[in-house]
Amino acid sequence: MHARLSIRCRISGLVAAAAALLLSCTPIQDNNGNIPLAESMEQIAPGKQTREQVKQTLGSPSAVGVFEENDVWYYIGKRTETVAFLKPEVLEHQVVEIRFGANGRVSQVNTIDATQVAKPEPVDRVTPTEGNEFTILEQLIGNIGRFTPNTER
Repeated sequence: MHARLSIRCRISGLVAAAAALLLSCTPIQDNNGNIPLAESMEQIAPGKQTREQVKQTLGSPSAVGVFEENDVWYYIGKRTETVAFLKPEVLEHQVVEIRFGANGRVSQVNTIDATQVAKPEPVDRVTPTEGNEFTILEQLIGNIGRFTPNTER
């Protein structure tokens, strides 16, 4: 009887471990920013919508152009999927640029697939610095006697 109970405990332990492993491998999707829906984007046409109408259709922009005096709105969004402890995979990264003309209406709509944009390669060089490099032992010994206790309390 005791051996049967032990086998049942082992089997249930294995089943629980397998279930935990399967649950940890379930992909988790995250949405960051604002990726406008295709149906909403179809409603935006050059020469027709005003800023207020675009805001009602797509929501507030992620960023507004600084140098064009609010003449460009950007809707930036990213959708990622993470499996367990692995690095997140970018499924979709999109930038929608909406330009407004002098009359305050949409003049141009551009959609950029940011996953296709070339990423810059970091430079491997190190900037030289002046001064001495101390070993850990020199740093520890160098601090002996530097600090005096404050006896005026």
